[in-house]
Amino acid sequence: MRPYIKSIIASFLVILACLGFGRFAFGMVLPNMQETLNITTTQIGFIGTANFIGYIIGIFFANFLYSKYTTHKLIFLTIILQGLSMLAMIFFNDYLLISFFYTLSGFFSAIVNMSIMAYMANVIPKEVRGKALGIIVSGSGLAIIISGQLVPIIEKTIAYMPWKTSWTIFAFILILIAFFSQPGIKKHASHEMPDTKVKANKYFKIPSFWKIGIIYMIFGISYSIYVTYFVSAVIDKYNVSTSLSGDFWTVVGFCSIFSGFIFGIVADKVGPYKTLIFVYILQTISHFILAIDINAYAIWFSAIIFGISVWSIPSLVALLTSLHFDVKRTAQVLSLVTLLFASCQAIGPVTAGYIYDITNDFSYVFMITSVLTLIAVIISFVFSKQTIKQIP
Repeated sequence: MRPYIKSIIASFLVILACLGFGRFAFGMVLPNMQETLNITTTQIGFIGTANFIGYIIGIFFANFLYSKYTTHKLIFLTIILQGLSMLAMIFFNDYLLISFFYTLSGFFSAIVNMSIMAYMANVIPKEVRGKALGIIVSGSGLAIIISGQLVPIIEKTIAYMPWKTSWTIFAFILILIAFFSQPGIKKHASHEMPDTKVKANKYFKIPSFWKIGIIYMIFGISYSIYVTYFVSAVIDKYNVSTSLSGDFWTVVGFCSIFSGFIFGIVADKVGPYKTLIFVYILQTISHFILAIDINAYAIWFSAIIFGISVWSIPSLVALLTSLHFDVKRTAQVLSLVTLLFASCQAIGPVTAGYIYDITNDFSYVFMITSVLTLIAVIISFVFSKQTIKQIP
C-alpha cells in the first residue's frame, strides 16, 4: 500500500472536506441555528434534508462528469464550489434560502464523494482495497472531532449567531483542502472509465445490485437521523450543555476515525457481508440507547460504538461494488446504489423532525432507527451465506 500513500492522504482530506465539514459538522451548529433563527424542528430538519436532496441530484451528474474529466480537476472545482455554497448560507436568516444553498452544497459534495470513492476503488489493489477505503472515510471522523470542540468555544465567545462563524470556518477549510489535495490525486491520475454501453436500468434486474442497495438504503435513513439529531437529542433528553454535548460528538468523531480502517481489515480477511453483521449490531445498540430512558453515562457508550462502526459502511459498500462488478462499471454502479442511499437519507431528517414535533420525544425516532438497523443485521447474515460472483 506504500506506493499509494499520497493518494490515500489526499483522498482522506477530500472526505474530511466534502462530507466531514460539509455535512456532519452541521449537527453541531444545528441547535444554535434553530434557536437563533427561531424555527421548528421540522424546519431545521428540512435544511438537513435539503442537503441530501442536493446530494441525490448530484449523483445523476457524478458518473457522467467522472467519465469526462480527470479526477483531480473535477474534485478541485467541485470542492471550491461546495465551499462557496456553504459560505453563501451565512448571509441569510430565512431557512428556505439557507436550505437552497445547502442543497447546492449537497449537490457538489455528491460529485466529490462519488469521484474520490470510484477513483480509489480503481487505483488501489484488490488485496488492500478495504483497508485503504476504510482509511479515507475516516476523514469524516476528524471533522467531527474538530467541530465538536470548536463550535462550543465559538458559541461562548461570539454573541451574535455563532453558528455563522463556525460555518464560515468550515467553508474556508474546504477551499484550502481543494488546493492541498491536488498533488496526491495527481499521483495516480488515470482511472478506468465506466462502460457507457450499459444502461442504468439493466442493473435493477441484477440481484447483486439490490444486495448492496438495500444495505445502503437502511444506512441512509438511520445514520442521517443520528448525525443530524444526536446533539439535539442529548441536550433535549438530559438537559446537558452545548459544551458537554460537543464532547459526546467528539467521542463519536474520534472513534469513527478508526471505523473504516478496522473493519476494512476485517473485510479483507473474512469478507464484507460477515463484517456488516457485526457493524450493524453495533449500530443497532447505539440507536437503541438513545431510544430508551437510561443513565446519561450510557450516551458515551452509544457515541463510542456508533463512531467505531459508522464509516465502515460506505467503505464496505464501495468494496462490495468493486467485488460484485467489473472495474469499468464501478463508478456507474456506485452512483446508482448511492442514489438509493441518498434518497433514504433525504427523507430521514425531515421525517424525524416531524415525529419529534408531534411527540416531543426523540425516543420514538431512535426506536424506529434501531429496528431498521436490526433488519440490516438479518439481511447481512443472509447475504453472507452466498458466494460473491463478479459480473463482467
